[in-house]
Amino acid sequence: METTLYICQTCRMGQPVPEDGIVPGARLLAAVAAGDLPEGIRIVPASCLQACAEGCAVALSRPGAWSYVQGGLAPDDAGEVATMARQYRDSEDGIVPWRERSALFRKNTVARIPPLPAPSLIATPLAPSPAKDPA
Repeated sequence: METTLYICQTCRMGQPVPEDGIVPGARLLAAVAAGDLPEGIRIVPASCLQACAEGCAVALSRPGAWSYVQGGLAPDDAGEVATMARQYRDSEDGIVPWRERSALFRKNTVARIPPLPAPSLIATPLAPSPAKDPA
């Protein structure tokens, strides 16, 4: 299955837009795209991954696997992002064992999201509360 690497191209890392108008997220996207990205990984620019306070953000996903949102990244981390994507792609279910993760992967996880659909992970829904008699 192909792995998708979403890269927030609008991230400003909490800073004003630079004079050249190219925000850090766009720089990270360009650096990763220009680098040596492993086969089987598709880059998709994202408008915002809602991890603005954490630096640049990326997300990794593939069908039937856990997904990750990683924050606290900078444009200089493009090589580490490629390593993180390779480790994720090579994992069986999207979960890269903690000790095998790159340092950036270990320290910058914002969220790990269950596979969708995930019927075995969904708790039994709560029954609706009985309606109260308004009288």
